[in-house]
Amino acid sequence: MNTSPDTRPPPSFVPWDIEIARINFGANCGPASFAAITGKEVCRVMGHFLHFEHSRWTNLTQMLWAFAAADYLTKVQKCILPARGVALVQWLGPWTQKDFFSRWSLPHTHWVAVEGNWIFDHTVGIWQTFTEWKHKTAPQFILEIPKATGWAVKYGLNVTRASESGSRHGETRQRLYQHRPSAQICIA
Repeated sequence: MNTSPDTRPPPSFVPWDIEIARINFGANCGPASFAAITGKEVCRVMGHFLHFEHSRWTNLTQMLWAFAAADYLTKVQKCILPARGVALVQWLGPWTQKDFFSRWSLPHTHWVAVEGNWIFDHTVGIWQTFTEWKHKTAPQFILEIPKATGWAVKYGLNVTRASESGSRHGETRQRLYQHRPSAQICIA
């Protein structure tokens, strides 16, 4: 992420239907962040989150499947915010002391959308600068999560439209469905 002051205005799209999607589908940070970065309403993207029928939590693999199904390319990086995409924030605590990437830490995670120096967190409902999010929004989570001590980026997913990268329409989706999802993760 670019840490220099960003004088660009915040992204203009904010999903207006976050609360409606929460009530109707149980939508939360995963689908809301996906919607914010793709410029679509949350209710319209829920079809890419089929696991919500059984589980209201989105892991890395499920987020990758959602982007692939919507014809977006992703590049995953550990511990780095993307330039444009979504990030899985890890709330730190006893669950991360031994192994930051353990499955035991996953219930204490949160998705946000990232565009340059701007963060969209569905709990706030607006794009904030990274500094605002870091000093205002993240501390609220830490206060509300028992034994939480801080936060760190677990994964950053840089996201581009498949058509923007010159890829043939559907090529990424076809490759992803032909292989195990974990085989498609590109850790930089």
